[in-house]
Amino acid sequence: MKILIAVDGSAYTRKALDYLVANRTMFVDGHELIVVHVCTGISGHVTRHLSKEIVTEYYAEESAKVLDPVKALLAEKGIGNFTIDKRHGHPAEEILKSATATHAELIVLGTHGHGIFGRALMGSVATKVIGETDISVLLVQ
Repeated sequence: MKILIAVDGSAYTRKALDYLVANRTMFVDGHELIVVHVCTGISGHVTRHLSKEIVTEYYAEESAKVLDPVKALLAEKGIGNFTIDKRHGHPAEEILKSATATHAELIVLGTHGHGIFGRALMGSVATKVIGETDISVLLVQ
């Protein structure tokens, strides 16, 4: 099974990763993990004043801040069956695109899980992902 986990460097991401590792026989061993990170896109108004190299470097640095600790955690836990998908843009849209492109069969998202209604309960990214996909979604609180 291909399992996509979205990471953003938050404590919620760490909880989702910890959950997968703690339940590795269900979610890790024998499965393929796709770790997707989405950098918020830089406005076109800004990018037109910057060189392509500077924009590319910015995205690489921002992704490394999030992905390097994830890679270290997975290595520490002896997990090597993963690929990285770096994207930029709107997080929910890019997570959905990644899930489609990689043929993911499960999307795992960390969520804060507090609040009263809809977006407050799950977060706007989780709400959008759940609302716009036919792929099963596992929310880890």
